[in-house]
Amino acid sequence: MRAYSEYWATTMMRGLLAIVAGTGVLFMPEMASTILLRPFAIAISIACLAGYGVIDSALVFMTSFMIPGKRPGRLALRIQGICGALIGVLLFALVSDYVRLHWFLYLAAAQAAGVAITEFVVARGTSEHHGVNWCYVSAGVAAISAVALLFGGSLSPRELAWLIYGYLGIFGLNLFGLSARMLFAERNVPHVAHA
Repeated sequence: MRAYSEYWATTMMRGLLAIVAGTGVLFMPEMASTILLRPFAIAISIACLAGYGVIDSALVFMTSFMIPGKRPGRLALRIQGICGALIGVLLFALVSDYVRLHWFLYLAAAQAAGVAITEFVVARGTSEHHGVNWCYVSAGVAAISAVALLFGGSLSPRELAWLIYGYLGIFGLNLFGLSARMLFAERNVPHVAHA
């Protein structure tokens, strides 16, 4: 149980990080509406999302060592952690090269697709262990967001910001709520056993 408690506590931190990053994205269109700040708005938003991706990937990689036993989720988390960090580094490269925005969307869609696959694989193990199907919601949110980001090239910067905010906000809220529920359930299991 201790290993799963650490896993869920780290997952809760991932949820909070996603909510904070998503909220930060909402300020970028307002920044872009100011003529003086317009050149910096896209670069800052991509840099912030790249930073989020690298930090989240590091947390994902750490959680791969917290799942007990030899589960497929461990390998999936490690692959997601490494690939997510590489995508974050590529996003940082986009900021310095001022590459077109559609490359950002492709990388963000690839990141969300990777998260969807990993969350599905991990949910198979955690839902069996904990008896909860809510673990699959994160995979669904990430999959829908990956498709939306892939076809988001025609969106205005404001609509794109809301799309990214929606993905990070809903994904983060789900991770936070799921983790809180699992931590609460694990703390109450010993009390039930003693009664």
